[in-house]
Amino acid sequence: MPLSRAWWLRAGAATAVVVAVGACTAWGEDPRVLHSTLEAEWSGGEVPGTISDQAWEWSDEEAEGDSSLSPLPDGVLVRLPDGVVALDGVSGEERWSLRVEETRVWSDVSASGQRVHVLFPDEPRSEADGDETVEDSEEETGFPGRRLVLDGTTGEVIGEHEEDLPGDVEELGVFDVESATDAGLFGLGTEPQLSASMRSDADGSELWGTGDLFACGDSKVARADRPVVFPEAVVVRAECGSGQAQMTALDPDDGSTLWSMTGDENEALVADGGVRRAGTLLAVHDGTSESEPQGGSRYAETLVVDPVSGEVVGEGTEVGDGRFLAATSDDGYLVSTRSETERVFGYELRDLDGGVVAATGEEAVRTPAVLRFLLPLEEALVKLEPAGRGAEGGDSVLTVAPWGAEEAHTVALPRPVADAGAWSDSAVREGFLAVPGAVVLIERPREDRDGVTILGFR
Repeated sequence: MPLSRAWWLRAGAATAVVVAVGACTAWGEDPRVLHSTLEAEWSGGEVPGTISDQAWEWSDEEAEGDSSLSPLPDGVLVRLPDGVVALDGVSGEERWSLRVEETRVWSDVSASGQRVHVLFPDEPRSEADGDETVEDSEEETGFPGRRLVLDGTTGEVIGEHEEDLPGDVEELGVFDVESATDAGLFGLGTEPQLSASMRSDADGSELWGTGDLFACGDSKVARADRPVVFPEAVVVRAECGSGQAQMTALDPDDGSTLWSMTGDENEALVADGGVRRAGTLLAVHDGTSESEPQGGSRYAETLVVDPVSGEVVGEGTEVGDGRFLAATSDDGYLVSTRSETERVFGYELRDLDGGVVAATGEEAVRTPAVLRFLLPLEEALVKLEPAGRGAEGGDSVLTVAPWGAEEAHTVALPRPVADAGAWSDSAVREGFLAVPGAVVLIERPREDRDGVTILGFR
């Protein structure tokens, strides 16, 4: 659904509120595709060092299904089930959008935010169509789809590609769909030791291809994770049939191997682990899930790797009694510290060598979820408390605990959000983040209601 802007002041607070209400022009020959490009300049804000209040609110009351957020160079991309909307980080205003009416889409964003990909079937497919394709029709190997590649700043379409979709876009696997990079479309092939290729996002021509990414010996690659994309590297993690895990990093410009690592070389690289982008670095999950007294899981992303050089730049940090690893970022490790008061904690930010570089007050944060909803910024730790800070719960707030200060303050959310159990780890990572201009949050309401709302704080 195309979007125009309406503004007013929310009663009692100077918060800009944007609601999707208008219409865009259809793009190309497909009347379902509604597209608007950049009309006003981006505000150009910096990633906040801390926050003090809610700055804006954006809503689409007709959106259905789960949404996620991705950073753009000057704001945030709202990835909806039917398309994407780019919001200015400072104002919350829409800068451009692409929506496909009555059609589910798959979207992806390059590491820099300069390229946005939207993939969708040529014709709307009902749930029954999808079931038939997967379960009942052995002859049908796919159905026609289309990928649009957009400039992340202007929203202009810079490439259009025909693609066969093997199934519904919600179910596309690692070998079914190419990933967005700044260099083009990166794809994995299912050869015994895996192959990779890069296609131009402008015309679809192959830029390079390479084979035998992994050395599984007499076995073959049993499974692979979705590639982790950085501006100067693409990291592929896979598991051999023998059970050994491996990682290989490729140069996105020419496909050359930058480095490779096996489980024999580092014990943290295990078959049931995983990898993800942590800012400019690669965080490796060691596969463990030892429960802690507070009800969380022991944080297991202790190994941190430079994605371009392959150098191990962090291997965890020593913690004593009452301390737990809580998060990993390119700034280092976040460690929680237990106080003498029940459900009251402090936090330390440590560099990748384990040295303490900043800390909150020892009793700065009251929370029932010590290891979740954490967003360390340059000047403060920001933590979402879905149930409030009181012992009996209450209104949802953001706790802001400045580094080097004993006391924290709170920023109230305009409405209560869903309790902690309703948030998966991926929902937290893709729905609560800092982008140029604001800290942004997808509002997950406690009560069922249509639409999606994004909140911006500064």
